[in-house]
Amino acid sequence: MRNWLFSATAMAAISAVLPVWAQAQEGAPAAQSDARSQGGLADIVVTAQRRAESAQKAAIAIDAVSADTLLDRGILKAEDITKTAPSISITNGGGTSTSIFIRGVGNITVASYFDPAVTPNYDGVVLGRAAGAFGAAFYDLERVEVLKGPQGILYGRNATGGAINVIPAKPVLGEFSGGFNLSYGNYDAVAVDAHVNAGMGENAALRIAASRQRRDGFNRDGTDDLDRSALRGQLLFEPSSDLSIRLAADYTKIGGVGPGGNYYGAYTPDGTGGYVFSLSGIDPSEGFLTPLSNAYRQTLLVAPGFGFADPLNQYPSLDASYWGVNGEINWKTSIGTVTVIPAYRHSKALSYFNGPAFNTGYYDEKTSQKSLEARLAGSSGPIDYIVGTFYFNEEIKGNDEFNQEFILPIQIFTQKTESLAAFGQLTGHVSDRFRLVGGLRYTHDKKEMDGFISNFIVSCGPGLAPPASFAAGCAAPGALPHLPNYTSRADVVNWLVSNGWIAPGSTSQPNPQFFPLLNGLGAVINTLSPTVGDLTFSRVTWKASAEFDLGPSSLLYATVESGYRAGGLQQTDGRPVYRPEYITAYTIGSKNRFFNNKVQLNIEGFYWKYKDQQINYFTVDPSGTLINSTENAGRATVKGIDVDLMARPMRYTTLTAKVQYLKATYKELHLYTAAPFDNFNCPFTLTGQVAGGAPVKDFDCSGRPLLNAPEWTINLGGEQVVPLSSALELAGQVNSAYRSAAYGGFEFLDFEKISGYWQTDIALTLRDSDRSWALTAFLNNLEDKRRVIYPQLSPFGAAVYHYGAPQTYGVRFSADF
Repeated sequence: MRNWLFSATAMAAISAVLPVWAQAQEGAPAAQSDARSQGGLADIVVTAQRRAESAQKAAIAIDAVSADTLLDRGILKAEDITKTAPSISITNGGGTSTSIFIRGVGNITVASYFDPAVTPNYDGVVLGRAAGAFGAAFYDLERVEVLKGPQGILYGRNATGGAINVIPAKPVLGEFSGGFNLSYGNYDAVAVDAHVNAGMGENAALRIAASRQRRDGFNRDGTDDLDRSALRGQLLFEPSSDLSIRLAADYTKIGGVGPGGNYYGAYTPDGTGGYVFSLSGIDPSEGFLTPLSNAYRQTLLVAPGFGFADPLNQYPSLDASYWGVNGEINWKTSIGTVTVIPAYRHSKALSYFNGPAFNTGYYDEKTSQKSLEARLAGSSGPIDYIVGTFYFNEEIKGNDEFNQEFILPIQIFTQKTESLAAFGQLTGHVSDRFRLVGGLRYTHDKKEMDGFISNFIVSCGPGLAPPASFAAGCAAPGALPHLPNYTSRADVVNWLVSNGWIAPGSTSQPNPQFFPLLNGLGAVINTLSPTVGDLTFSRVTWKASAEFDLGPSSLLYATVESGYRAGGLQQTDGRPVYRPEYITAYTIGSKNRFFNNKVQLNIEGFYWKYKDQQINYFTVDPSGTLINSTENAGRATVKGIDVDLMARPMRYTTLTAKVQYLKATYKELHLYTAAPFDNFNCPFTLTGQVAGGAPVKDFDCSGRPLLNAPEWTINLGGEQVVPLSSALELAGQVNSAYRSAAYGGFEFLDFEKISGYWQTDIALTLRDSDRSWALTAFLNNLEDKRRVIYPQLSPFGAAVYHYGAPQTYGVRFSADF
């Protein structure tokens, strides 16, 4: 804390001195406008604070990515936004589940009904699930905004880590225009998108955009492919200068094989309560489903049946669709602008996947979401105000299964969420240069769950530990039933009976059911745990901020803001409720333009206090039963400094550098579990309880870093433009990103520590000087190395890696008319 305060004070001192010196260099604001026409830095207009303003005038921590940058960098999907925003990490471990982290604050998504800790927003609409926003293609966008830190007032719901705003380009009145982008690359990658804007008289305009993206898989088994189609339409109507109405609809279809992974190695018990790791020797691009990977899979012993794994029995696939309709009404009145945003969204996802080394995981889910936000923004004397209300209603219906050979959880559920909020934020202009900001938001969340988890467990011998005869009995191929891929408990029982594993009507009690195997080697246990009920959570979040204009192009600000993510109900044995998590963030920052608008220097220091984090892992319930559960565990601090430098030293030269130093550490983290899920790289003590005959261990992981929180992230970029004529130019771009080592799993095992790396993209573009057309040759991942983006430890000890893209290259042609 002392070091952080020293750094922040030093930063503030530098920020206070630089603008005074720079004022002599840059002159009056009118001179800045002239400087831009002579090759100065462009402004990006953002609406992160529910008003249009330059990103340099917004007293918040934000990375704003313009439409030109998205195009130049070839950013076609959400995962690629990490190329321009060092603070964010986005991972996918299988199917349509997506996990988002900002500065280590986030959650590993294992079931769709867990709320994200970083709120995704599409076209001003808060989305309850990350998959909807991050499954959609990036096409015809105005910009993307990454808001770092809790957004407890204007966004509010669950935004403990931050928010991501994906903002489509809007219709333009009185204009007929259009454009397209077409690219082709290795792995038979084809991406095309197009848009057209048609003015319809003086008061209306229509904009239609579409996208198609496909690519072969990066892995030999065809996984890590891309198959996505999307369509969006918007109608803008402005009957008067005081009223505008915009209606929008969009549709996205995702198919193909889906995300893949690779066996890196495996952990096996060493006989003394510990584990031994051995490498698989399999190439990172092999995938799970090739003959080589399946042969390796069959060498892995799987608990609690203690037999060898079978080959994978289901090829992965994706079949998901997302669509929605939304509107935006803006009405200027004598007391301010009234904005109303109604929306409805629906998704349907059916996916088979194999991560983390499941024989088969299966999601069959439907989600519908209704929301309405209404707010009033205006001014009265020296006070600017924004007040509003927010309503959110969501229903998720799921029928999922996660086949782990000898463990088969089947989840059937309906979850409903209803959230109501009222919020307000006031900005007081104490003087022409000094402002004070205060905000409050009251949120009331209600969660309902009606469902059950039916868990089948194949046990070798009478208990969960292997019997003495296991080596000659249970481990032999065909000695135990490897559970099938069914999503009905009745179907599983019928399969066991029809294949001669158990006798009809052999249950000894209704729940749990105990089916002795007819060969006498063990039993099948079936538990049924219903989760039926509702609960509510309420919270007031707040913000206090001070802003000071050090000069015409220099801003100094300090903010403290709180955030909250609702708790909920979950499908698990024994512990159906998890509580909310909370965060308080302190920020001091400065945004500056120097030298006639040719140098931009933004500096932010931050200190976050994070508690009751929602963590999912295999733990022990009060009865001593091992369960997969989301628990409130952990108290952490997140602190660091973020520096964003951009310079145009010459008219045709642009240099960028974004550097973040991050220290995200658990002050307290205790995780409770037992064999065979006790492979943690943290010191432990025995609690004296037992689960399945094994002692329960209290692992003290205090002092460990938060997940996906590299200490250093560095993004460097440069563009050099060479004029060839008055209308033609050649532009070369180099962008390189560094991420230092970071952990990707709560077991903190060595393989879960993602090594640091550099990754570089280069591009050469021939274009019209007004950017009406461009022909680009690009090469991504110059180093030609597949980097680990997400490690997973399977329930039976397999160490799995999910990798980023290999080296890709191609050409892209873009044109506007």
